[in-house]
Amino acid sequence: MNTTDQDRKKAWKIQQKQLARDAFPIADGLLESLFDAVDAGVEQSGCDHSLRFTTSWLLERRQPKDKVLSWLREHGGFCDCEVLANAADHWEQSR
Repeated sequence: MNTTDQDRKKAWKIQQKQLARDAFPIADGLLESLFDAVDAGVEQSGCDHSLRFTTSWLLERRQPKDKVLSWLREHGGFCDCEVLANAADHWEQSR
């Protein structure tokens, strides 16, 4: 791969990361707090294959529940443990 192709690939990757960040449903710091809270809940009580810890966090902090849950599902977060395994991984790679 020549230098021009490498530069274009690098620019494309940067652009894709920015698009992913722009699509975050809430601020980066809030997502970090959400993932930390869900992780603590799952670690303490396990995953019951629902979004109980995620939904609880969103409601307690008056965050846009439908918007966040939709984004989480788009990235494989259909229950609390999948929020951590899939959506949090997407967030980590995109921030």
